[in-house]
Parts: sequence; C-alpha cells; structure tokens
Amino acid sequence: MLDNGVLLAVKRIKDWGISKHDFERRMNLIAQVKHPLVMPPVAYYCSQQEKLLAYEYLTNGSLFTLLYGSQSGHCLDWRSRLDVAVKIADALAYMHEELGESGIAHGNLKSSNILFDKNMDPQISEYGLMVAENQGVISHMKGLKNRSMSAAIFRADIYAFGVILLELLTGKVVKNDGFDLVKWVNSVISEEWTAEVFDRSLISQGASEERMVNLLQVALKCINPSPNDRLSMSQVALITNALRDEDEKSVSFDS
Repeated sequence: MLDNGVLLAVKRIKDWGISKHDFERRMNLIAQVKHPLVMPPVAYYCSQQEKLLAYEYLTNGSLFTLLYGSQSGHCLDWRSRLDVAVKIADALAYMHEELGESGIAHGNLKSSNILFDKNMDPQISEYGLMVAENQGVISHMKGLKNRSMSAAIFRADIYAFGVILLELLTGKVVKNDGFDLVKWVNSVISEEWTAEVFDRSLISQGASEERMVNLLQVALKCINPSPNDRLSMSQVALITNALRDEDEKSVSFDS
C-alpha cells in the first residue's frame, strides 16, 4: 500500500532474461502510453534475480470474472458489453497507431487483463510484457524480416481482440475441457446457425440481434486466419463506435 492509501498488486516477471538496461528501456516505452483506459505500472524493480512490476489494485475485477464468475454483483448486459468493446478498441487503436512513430503492442491481450476501475470503465493492463525484448527497436529497423516480425505482433493483438469480442457475444470461455471458442463459433456459423452463438442472457434482455451480428462480423474479421486480411485497430474502433451510436439511437427511439 502507498502512503496515500492506494493498494498495489505486484507482478513478478518470469523467464524474461534481459539486461537491466534493456528492461529499463522497455519500462520507458511502456511509460509512454498515456491513455485513460490503459493502466501503466506504478513502479518497477529490477535485479539480476527478479523483475517486479507494481500496479494499482482495482477492486472491481476483470472482464473474465465479470463474464464467468462475478462475485461483485455487477452484470454485463448488452449495452455494457458493447461499451467495453468500443473502449478497448479505442485504447488499442491509440496504442497501435497514435502512440508516436512505432506504437506499442500489448502482446498478451485477454479478458483477464481487462480490469475495471471504480467507475466500471475497462482498463487494459499488463501490456508490453510478452513482446520480444527488442520490439521497440524492431519498428525502427529497415530489414524486411524485422518489420514483418513487428507487424505480426500487432496483428496478434487484433486476433486477441477478436477473441474478446467472441467472449462478449457468447458468454463462453475461450478454452475449457477440450472446448475451443474460435472453432466452435466457426462451426456454428458454417451450419448457418449464427443466432445460436449468442449469449442467451443477451437475447432474453432484448438485445438487438442485428447489432450482435454486426459485432460478430467484426470479430470474425479480426480472427481471420490470414493476418494480412485482418482489420486494423483504427478500423475496428471506427466500426464499433458506429455500432454503439446506432444502438443508442435505437434505444432513444424505442423509449
């Protein structure tokens, strides 16, 4: 706990065998991310034996816990899920395309790394930690191979975001006892049973099936097996914002 009463969560980084100089360079890159929906580390510690990162502890849990095991009493209805999708897309678009010359990829994006602050706004955490140690340098290098490596990291983020969209739409975990969410969604859609993929609780709440189908189409473009054919995060942000605007107008009209 800090002197101001802020609780901290400490993450120990394992198997990151880089020098103190390279570690500090990575931390400086991470610190460049200034966005209200991206949560930077409060402090870090580096020695030859271990590397630690300290984050503010957020008590409202993660997207994973809210979707699959919430103990807090919060319930993510359709509008809340769509809002989460939009906000994460906006934050990732900033990280990828608006943050200076090179941007920064998350590298390990998943629902358990999306935390909620006191206002229930999503916060992207633990970014930049699973990326190759020289990623910050790669984007400035001229070699085609290195540029391709850097691009692949960002496209992997886009795939991971698509998986999060599938979680929001289906309410199902990514993998569990042999179940694979991406494979299941693709198999259901191939049988032309698209409506069967959606979380039944959303249907019972009267969520717009049209908007859910539209968001599903975005997810499928993000998880395209061909990385070069995936949407960019700026494209995703543009589409999801438009979907939310349509949804809000529809609600206003209905009321």
